Amino acid sequence: MVNNLENIILSASQPLNSAEALLRGLKPTSNMFEVTVERLGSTIKLGLYEPGDRLPTERRIAEIMRVSRATIREAIRLLTEQGVLVVKRGRSGGTFVSKDLASSKVLSMRRRIQDTGFSLSEVLDHRLVIELGTIELAAQRAKPAHIGEMQGLIDKMKQASNDYSAYRQLDAQFHLAIARATQTNRLPIVMADIQAESSDLLSSVPPSNKALFNSTDQHQDMLNSIKDGDSELARAIMTEHILATKSYLIGLL
Repeated sequence: MVNNLENIILSASQPLNSAEALLRGLKPTSNMFEVTVERLGSTIKLGLYEPGDRLPTERRIAEIMRVSRATIREAIRLLTEQGVLVVKRGRSGGTFVSKDLASSKVLSMRRRIQDTGFSLSEVLDHRLVIELGTIELAAQRAKPAHIGEMQGLIDKMKQASNDYSAYRQLDAQFHLAIARATQTNRLPIVMADIQAESSDLLSSVPPSNKALFNSTDQHQDMLNSIKDGDSELARAIMTEHILATKSYLIGLL
């Protein structure tokens, strides 16, 4: 594979190669940052950018993906911290695919997922199904006390954006509060297992303030829909929220 893939396409009017076609994707999404991480990570895992290849510049990738350079820069930072990419300075520098694509932490998590007998996508699909039904019931049954509890957790999340461990605990508590708002005995138990599993997965990837800000905004939108008793909107927001996490994890694991 050519090391400098940036030179393959000289203008936006020319056909995209395989890597750039995957980067561009099919349609816009409200989870653009998380999807950026997923698409960039996927081009590498699929071998469209091979170990040692030099990626296009931030500017070129931003043009292909139709997102800001700041978004690309943050996605590259995460993939670099995860050991997937290497940034070199100087005249011959740039962003290169690491020759060792997975850190020991990532390999360990992949083995643990494999040992469960389920794929990462299956684990996250299970969460999606459970949480959609849970928030639908919460929108129908939540009492003022439940609303107050959830708002208090969101307020704390806004203050914890620089403390990832504290944020994750608040995040899990928020989803458990949604389950309690259904006023059932079983769903909080199921939700506790799901949140423990999610926290385990997220502990294997680097945190991003941008992702946390997006998450907090979605939590507030969820609560507003629950407060309004709008089950359909609540399901839609929860769907976007979980798909964002899925993209983030798939891109980095």
